Formats: sequence, structure tokens, C-alpha cells
Amino acid sequence: MERRVFAVFIIAVLLASLVYAQPTQRRRKAPTRATPTEVSLPPRSSDCFFAAPLMIDVPFGPTEPLRGHGFVSEIKPDARVKNVFEKEHNTIWYILDIPYSGKLLLDITPKTASDDYDFLVYKYTDKYFCNRIIGNKVVPIRSVMSTPIVDRGGKTGLSLNGSICNIPKTSSTAYAKYIDVEEGEKYVIVVDNRTDGGLGHTILATIDADFAPLILMPLDSVKRERTTANLVIRDITNNNNLVMEKENVGSQLIKLLPGKRYSISLKKLGYFNFYREVSHSQAKRDSVLHARMVEIRPGASIPIKDDIFFDIDENDRVRLLPESEPALRSILSMLKEYPHIKIDIIGRIATEGLNLRRDAEVSRLRAFAVRDYLIENGIPESNIRARGSNIRELEKQLADQKKLRTGQTINPKLEIKVVSAR
Repeated sequence: MERRVFAVFIIAVLLASLVYAQPTQRRRKAPTRATPTEVSLPPRSSDCFFAAPLMIDVPFGPTEPLRGHGFVSEIKPDARVKNVFEKEHNTIWYILDIPYSGKLLLDITPKTASDDYDFLVYKYTDKYFCNRIIGNKVVPIRSVMSTPIVDRGGKTGLSLNGSICNIPKTSSTAYAKYIDVEEGEKYVIVVDNRTDGGLGHTILATIDADFAPLILMPLDSVKRERTTANLVIRDITNNNNLVMEKENVGSQLIKLLPGKRYSISLKKLGYFNFYREVSHSQAKRDSVLHARMVEIRPGASIPIKDDIFFDIDENDRVRLLPESEPALRSILSMLKEYPHIKIDIIGRIATEGLNLRRDAEVSRLRAFAVRDYLIENGIPESNIRARGSNIRELEKQLADQKKLRTGQTINPKLEIKVVSAR
């Protein structure tokens, strides 16, 4: 009897412990909210001489809170300069390069709607600009010091619908008139949070202009899904001037202007770089650019952006045609950028099956022609192997041709595969 009572007691204790343990486990699994990260302010950017760089179409923020006016309080009104802050409270200075002409628009979005953000816009002149600001010798071309509208998030800026250039504190108008800007100009924007103990902001500068939109979409070629990469866009027609530089970009809208040609490069650790040149007219025809990011691993094919052309004489000697130079330079540049990889060059050729042995030999000669070019231009011979299409591969190619309803001949491109990525 005593044993029975003891057994029942033990079971009751175990059941009770399970009941009390379950809520504890649930509480542990409760998800925690991730707090949004803040962008650190560049050192001394609360002073004109150390203005933080802004880029068109690249938002900056949300920033950490602004604290004070820096080492120098540059802004002070007098009889000549009136449309400025009564004093600097919590400021940051930005400098903006204009990559193309149009209408400059601006959005400043506080992290909290109750913060009172004002701003001034100056046209930058030269290296003495900040000295002139301190000496009250420069007048802002736009000033917005209006009372914030909390219901609209406290936002302020420049817009196409704005009609006033200088908005005083007595007004509730949040947006001033846009600025007509020209390519190559620079503008300085000083932002002031009048609210002591307030939070940071996000600032975005854009230019309204006639452009063709291009959607850039980086894709992982193995996983066949979207990925991110570091993006750099340059204006080829204007001394390769920087248009956009952005990290960890997913899908990105790019504005291509008429008469311009741009280079787009993507970089991602462990992947081959992606490079493409695009123009306004190309974007008009195709508004989406799928950027295939190829992982650097054994078996991966090195992306070849252009065609390689060959010629063969009556003695079956193969040579590279001048039209191949862009593709060859691209391959050479990539191999020099990744000197640790070893490759297989595989020659390919269109065939009708009349003489497979000769086709296999010509494809081998094509591969060796590319190999010789790379070696002559500094790629170590030990890093390169070359071969042509074998008979079995050509027979499969013929079988695939027969499946085509159009009766076309398959014309495969030369391949370069990674053998070792160490």
C-alpha cells in the first residue's frame, strides 16, 4: 500500500512540473523585435568644412540624433543675410554632386514627427565657400523653417509642387520650390533639428529629368534567386563620373538619360564581378537588366559578356579575329583580378555531323588560340588547361539539333570553367 501511494505521489510531481514548464518554454520562444539600425554621422559633419557627402537617389539615414552645432556656429542672421536660422541648434552639413541636369528635389523625414527640422540650401562655389558662410557673404537659395505638421510625419524638403523659395517659421508650408540644377554643379545642404534631445532623420535627394527607367536585378546563378551586391554606376560619356555607389543592393531603379552611356558594375564577396555598359536607347527597348552573379567555385562557368570570333585557313590554322578583343580583354581582366583560380577552356563549334573528328579538332584549336592569348598577356600557363569538344559531346549536340522544330544549327559559345578556386 505504501509503495502504491509513493508511486502516485511521484507521478503527480512529474505532471505538475510539466504543467509549469510549458508556459516558461512558450515565453522563451516569444520573438523579440529587432530595433532599426541608425547610420552614424561622419566625424565633424556638424561643421561646414566636413560636410557629409550625399548622392542622388541614395537615401542617407535614419541617422543617429544630431547633437549641437559642432566646433563652429557658421549660421547667424544679419542685415544682409536674413533667410537663415536664428541660430544653429543641432546641425549636420551635407554636400551634393549633381550628376545630370534637371530639377533637384529633396525629402527630409524625421524619425519622430514632433521633431522640428529646418534646412538651408546653398550653391557651392569653391574651397573658400565655408569661410564665406562664416563671414555671412553667402545667401541660401532655399530656406525652409516652417512649423512641422505632425500629422504628415514632420517631413520637409523641395518638391515640384512647391512655389516658395524661402519659408519662414510663421508658415506651415513644409516644401519649398525645386531647384533647377546643371550637371557638374555642387550644392550644400545644412539641416537643423530645433528639438533638443530629438532623434535623427533620413534625407533623400533626387533629380526630376527625362530618363529611361532601368530595373537592375542581381540574381544568384546557382540558387536562381535574387541576391544583393555592391553597386557602382559611372557616366562613361562624362569622364566616368560617379553617378551612384551603393552597398548591398537588391532590386534597384536606375535612371538613364538621353545621349548618355553608363557602366554598371556589381561586386559580391565570393562571386565574379558583373560589368555591363548600357544606354538610354537600350533601356527604352528593355527596361529590366538581370545581372547574373556567378559564384567562384569549381565547375562554375566564367561569364563572357561578348562573342569570340575565329577564322580558319586552308591549312586548318585557327586565329582570333579583331572583333574578339572586347571579350578577350574582359576574360583577361577577370583572371587578373582573381589570380588564384585555375581554369579549363573548352572549345565549341557548330556542326552538321559530316566530319565530327575534324570539328572536334577545330574546336580544340579554338580553345588553344584563346589559351595562347591569355598566356601571352600574363596569365600563368600553369593556371590554364584547354581542350575541344569530344565526339560524344558533338553527338549530343547533333541530337539536340534534331529536336529543334526550326531545323537550326546550334552554335555553342566557347566555355571557360573554374577547375580550382583556391
